[in-house]
Amino acid sequence: MPLKLGLCTMIYLDYATLEDAIERTAKFGYQGIDIWADSPHLDPLSRDKAYRKEIKKQCRDQGLEIVALSVNGGGLARRYNFSYCKDWVRKETVDYYKRCVDLAADIGCPAINMVSGHMMAGTNFEQAWQWNREGMSEVAKHAEKCRVTLALHTLAPSESRVIVTLDDSLKMMKEITSKSCRLMIDTADQNITDPHLSDSVRKVAKHLVYVHISDNSGSGEGLVHNVPGKGTINWRMFIRVLKEVGYNGYLTAQLNCGVPIDPDAWVWETYEYMSRLIQEPKR
Repeated sequence: MPLKLGLCTMIYLDYATLEDAIERTAKFGYQGIDIWADSPHLDPLSRDKAYRKEIKKQCRDQGLEIVALSVNGGGLARRYNFSYCKDWVRKETVDYYKRCVDLAADIGCPAINMVSGHMMAGTNFEQAWQWNREGMSEVAKHAEKCRVTLALHTLAPSESRVIVTLDDSLKMMKEITSKSCRLMIDTADQNITDPHLSDSVRKVAKHLVYVHISDNSGSGEGLVHNVPGKGTINWRMFIRVLKEVGYNGYLTAQLNCGVPIDPDAWVWETYEYMSRLIQEPKR
């Protein structure tokens, strides 16, 4: 089965409503959609079941598979953080993730990503790790009941000092010990934290359930999620190794930049570039 292309609606947060983002995603030829799980797109804190049904139907009518929810976390969120030193923040974080799981189940979405958050001043690593394991384990139990997969997502050092490398995510997955917890690759992070991307893919292959794609220079700017081919990642080799290890899921473009851009241009350029590479014969 060939690799498929998806798009995360994060690229349109400042530019288009969720309904408009869905239409644009389909228009540009993507097969799957990854919905931003927070306002102003699909807020898990809102319990509007009718709206969820409308979004699910719109995606189906547009021929789009809902492949994941992207949580509001990392450098884009300070409100949700498994590593925070105050108990009420950690409890709110667990509640947010559980609601994301419920939202995913309601709209027929198989997975959400899960990130560690940033470590606060005065907190040592061991304590931050313990808080993460406790909170994530609680979310994992809920995800098992809802039959939703949690894809552990690393963060660049500019966003976190807890789950940073794929070795970190492997360790956390083993400590959580839940069948609902697996791993994902986000090339924007891995190009910084696990630069030998080929071996990184092989290392996590049997636990890999999802992939976010974007490019950067590999120099540490964790919030730059550029168009593939506009950074230092060797995309031909990356795709070759994914096929080698038997990954046949989605490559979902999660594009973002800290300055105004033309989102349609980035979305279209990504689709054209990655489509050509996926269809290239093995050399």
